Amino acid sequence: MKKLENQKELIYNTAKEILLSENVDKFSIRMISRECNIGMGTIYKYYGNKDDILIDITQELWMSFLKEITNKEFKGKTFIERIDFYFFMLKKYSKTFNYTILSKKLSTSFKIAGKSHHQKAQKHFVKVIINDLNLYFSINTEEAKVISDFICNNLISLITMTGYSYDTFRIILEKIIKPLKEKTL
Repeated sequence: MKKLENQKELIYNTAKEILLSENVDKFSIRMISRECNIGMGTIYKYYGNKDDILIDITQELWMSFLKEITNKEFKGKTFIERIDFYFFMLKKYSKTFNYTILSKKLSTSFKIAGKSHHQKAQKHFVKVIINDLNLYFSINTEEAKVISDFICNNLISLITMTGYSYDTFRIILEKIIKPLKEKTL
């Protein structure tokens, strides 16, 4: 049983290494097989296709991002400074796994499955921001949800779009939260 677990881990880690080294064009079951020095049939025992591997990797990266932002100590930091941190961490993780390059190579089934996982992670991210809003401001539930969705969607858009700067978003966000009643921490 241990050998099987090690093989799946080897396949996963090798696939991730190939992607992280920006060899996206070379990413294939054949390439993973060659790099792992194991048969392609062994890979297919664990993963139906390369998209299944990509889904595991993207899930792990989202979970790492969410874990890192929720475990961060923010003592003495403002709400905006938290959002700054989230943006820069999101940027770091997106650079690690270059979605722009990769998205051109993905199958439709991966895009559908990936979107589902992305939406789950995004919902979790929105909850983190709602908690932050409730920590800093006296705010009703609906308003916190709307503002959190706005923040989350914009942070993700900033990663994928050009022509829209974080500084501009930050100015808009400061104007949005300015009327909110701050809690004393």
